[in-house]
Amino acid sequence: MRIRGLRAAGASCGLGLLVSCAQPGATDRPPPQTHTVVMEGLRFRPDTVTVNAGDSLVWVNRDLVPHSATSAVARFDSRAIGADRSWRVSLSRPGDFEYVCSFHPTMKARVRVR
Repeated sequence: MRIRGLRAAGASCGLGLLVSCAQPGATDRPPPQTHTVVMEGLRFRPDTVTVNAGDSLVWVNRDLVPHSATSAVARFDSRAIGADRSWRVSLSRPGDFEYVCSFHPTMKARVRVR
């Protein structure tokens, strides 16, 4: 009888550990999202975008001339994005990263990765 009681107690403790281990952090992080930056009128809109690590960023070129999204610090470079074209990247390193259009250096913006 005593052994049965210990087995039952051990099983319920083990189950409790499984439940408590599965919950923390497993649902804290939201699923990855996609954020869009539009290149139009020789500007990035929005000029600052905040994303979570692992989210995707899509740049869409609505101008008639090619643009790029280039950041040396964040290590991304879309190269030429033609008119009515887009480019996607996923960033996992947290930080604030400025980027520019390599064809139009006055086009500047920032991405914040949390």
